[in-house]
Amino acid sequence: RNGHSELAESKMLFSVSPPGGRKGYQQWLVAIKALTRHPLGLPSQWRKKVWLSLAERELEGVDWPGVVRFSFNDHINPDDENLGIQIVKDLNRTGYSGFDREEDRMSLKRVLLAYARWNKAVGYCQRSE
Repeated sequence: RNGHSELAESKMLFSVSPPGGRKGYQQWLVAIKALTRHPLGLPSQWRKKVWLSLAERELEGVDWPGVVRFSFNDHINPDDENLGIQIVKDLNRTGYSGFDREEDRMSLKRVLLAYARWNKAVGYCQRSE
């Protein structure tokens, strides 16, 4: 190997931002997944950049106006009642730190319900401590 290709490879392997192209992204993703399996996980100073890079790539091409119309509509979906009950129960149980006003708490509930509508595979689930 020449020094130039080794330098390019080392930059790719240790970058918190994915390189361009499908192949470069897939290699980066494999490296990031391996790093997250390490006992110490992803270094905290890298997390924001990595998650933003993942989100940007995975959500590329999403019809956001359509998502907003579907997820934040006022029509009641079949699952909404059960989801709403579970969301309120969890929020009351775990607290609303940072959400002092009732309208803020209702906004949080609405966002959680919208996400559950949009991502049916995940739905609503409370993070366990």
